[in-house]
Amino acid sequence: MKFSASPEAAVRFTKMNVYLVSSWPLSKSVSRLSRIWFNIRWWTAFISILLLFLPLTNGVFVYRNDLLVMVKAACLSSASAQALLKLLVCRFQSDRLQLLHHEMETFIKNANPLEKKCLQKYIKKSGFFHVFVSVSMWIVCLAFIIEPILLSHPYPTDTAYPFVVKSEPLQIALYLQQVMALFFIAAALTIDFQVATLLWFTCVKFEVLGHYFREVSSERELVTCIKKHQQVLRYAKEVKHAVQYITLATIATTTIGVICGCLTLISHQPLSVKLRVANIVGNAGFELFIYAWPADNLIQVSQAISWNVYNSNWIKGSVDMIRTTTTVIRRSQLPTTISIRGVMPSLCLQYYTSFLSTTFSYFTTLRIVYATEDPEN
Repeated sequence: MKFSASPEAAVRFTKMNVYLVSSWPLSKSVSRLSRIWFNIRWWTAFISILLLFLPLTNGVFVYRNDLLVMVKAACLSSASAQALLKLLVCRFQSDRLQLLHHEMETFIKNANPLEKKCLQKYIKKSGFFHVFVSVSMWIVCLAFIIEPILLSHPYPTDTAYPFVVKSEPLQIALYLQQVMALFFIAAALTIDFQVATLLWFTCVKFEVLGHYFREVSSERELVTCIKKHQQVLRYAKEVKHAVQYITLATIATTTIGVICGCLTLISHQPLSVKLRVANIVGNAGFELFIYAWPADNLIQVSQAISWNVYNSNWIKGSVDMIRTTTTVIRRSQLPTTISIRGVMPSLCLQYYTSFLSTTFSYFTTLRIVYATEDPEN
């Protein structure tokens, strides 16, 4: 499905999604009051999610004899843990993210016709998917909040507090705290699109550079392109350092969420619960794809630079130009990847399919255990 929006609108939409959790760094020129409000939002989100995460993990232990409730608590615990990790990583990487986002917004503001065309191409390519999954995440959040009202449950989640809740004011306060935490979790999960935006933008920089390489007709133009290539490589390296641990946190927690969600789907639960959990599983399955798709594209466009250089008019140049060109071609054959040596392999669509295959093999094993404990299922 075709999707049309300006680059500025795409950035505003992404900023709006993560506004509650303050993961998009402020520019250096903002007022002191804006910085205070920014920090208040971040700390409120972090503490609120933490106050939900702790009773959820306690619920996993308390309900250990009720496998279904336990896996539901574990499913939301993994989402809470992921949200906390993303908030922490974005906080520690705020200076780097600030520079990366500033360069992206400056590029968009000053883009020439070629750059605008390339930006628009990637917005049409991924925009609808980003909007669809973002809306789905917020729908899950609303479903959690509405379900207790329809099914007469005391809380939106399967929490277990280390104290007895008897008074109605305390129960209302805890209910509202969980509602607030769920909104913060939904906002934190959309940090995925903040990361994806940086990856797509890096692809744009490589693709625009490839066009300039194809148009090279002199040694001077080649040197200019090589300097731009070095700048793009440095930007890509900074993006990698900024997002690699967010990606790792997503992989670890998404695995738990998908497995636990699938176990809930095959159990005896009301249709409303299964619909909510199906949305969770779908979003969890898409979550890593949000990274894998642009990361896979980044590998392709970074390697395509070598072909763009090869197809330029370097053969007719001087000996120095030929020597320089062959060096650039060799360097460009090394793709730009998102990975952590010894921990996380290169993120791409092939890795994504492998991740899904491994996750569902874990699910099959747990399904056998669940069937053994619940012969009626």
